[in-house]
Amino acid sequence: MPERTYTTHDIAKFCDVYPSSVMHWINGGKLRTQRTAGGHHRVTREDLVAFLRGLNIRIPDELVARRRVLVVDDDAELAKVVARAFSRRAEYEVETCGDGINALIRIGQQPPNLVILDIVIPKMDGIQVCRVLKSQPKTKDIKIIAISGQKLPFSEKKLLDLKVDGFFRKPLDLKELTALAAELLRVETSPRKSARAER
Repeated sequence: MPERTYTTHDIAKFCDVYPSSVMHWINGGKLRTQRTAGGHHRVTREDLVAFLRGLNIRIPDELVARRRVLVVDDDAELAKVVARAFSRRAEYEVETCGDGINALIRIGQQPPNLVILDIVIPKMDGIQVCRVLKSQPKTKDIKIIAISGQKLPFSEKKLLDLKVDGFFRKPLDLKELTALAAELLRVETSPRKSARAER
């Protein structure tokens, strides 16, 4: 399937400017385009996102590559709090579940990019879930951040041996947790700014 491209009118709408401003950016060499057989300008998603980031313009939700996050914790309230912390960003699509078996079923149906995984959960603990995920070709590259509110019956080195990407003790520092997730998933921050001043 060919990559979606955007017209000068699409870009004007995203940036809250007139199409003439977009043409000014193109003619000034600030925005890279491709030309159609009919001579019209088309901009790839990658080039458009890079351009918007360069101007500190908010990336529209339509252009955001979404990452799926699964929060696995039997503390439903905590799972909701963590999910809300991620849901504030358009880059994330978040689900929650409360036990290891249900987590593996959901991951099998639609693998997430990241699992926030409590170590002590019902039916199948977080260590077993990690082993299953890291042993399967389809799931071995999923990022895993382990969490726990209890003293672990093993050293944290065991988590490294299981190729866990991070570990946080409860109560969670949500700012640090989401910062590590953004780093692991290569999610960039983008300030919300209008482009009217750029016209």
